[in-house]
Amino acid sequence: MVTRRVGGRNRGAVSVEHVVAAARVAGVLVMAFRIHVSLRRLEALVQEKQRRDTLTEYRRDHHRLIGRGTEDPSLLPVLDAYEGDLHPDTQRRHLFANALYQHAYQGYQLGVLSLADLHGHLRYIFQSRAMREYWEATRHHRASLVADSEEAELGRMVDALVAALDDAEADGDDWWVAETPLTGTPEN
Repeated sequence: MVTRRVGGRNRGAVSVEHVVAAARVAGVLVMAFRIHVSLRRLEALVQEKQRRDTLTEYRRDHHRLIGRGTEDPSLLPVLDAYEGDLHPDTQRRHLFANALYQHAYQGYQLGVLSLADLHGHLRYIFQSRAMREYWEATRHHRASLVADSEEAELGRMVDALVAALDDAEADGDDWWVAETPLTGTPEN
């Protein structure tokens, strides 16, 4: 056994074996910590995937239910959450518009679309007068959203987009000339 004095006279001898053992323990602790961090990251990824899978399945159910309602006119009164009486054809258009909007929003939530991509997609579908009529008919629905929620923020973005599209239309401009709420400049 090799022993070496470290420091002054009152310090004890430290063997090389002790130093090597301490280094091994430190290495094992570092490795254990890295494994722990990696496992936490993996758990977070698994939880996020489960959340996304659940959200996707929930939205599929939503679309199936809406589809049943639009296919069977006797079910339309159940889905009538609009102010005033709507003709069944108008209500079916509104339900389809909602499905288009929800599809785009889910794409954003799942990371398929960036915010800019979502804006561009919504800008395209809201150039339709029928989409804007649906948006106006559901204004009271959005009024009940929590003000700082993601969906409320998206609603405000679409409100600005619809206003810009309406202004462009009133000015006789084509819909693609309307200013974009993300940048405030014309998007060509």
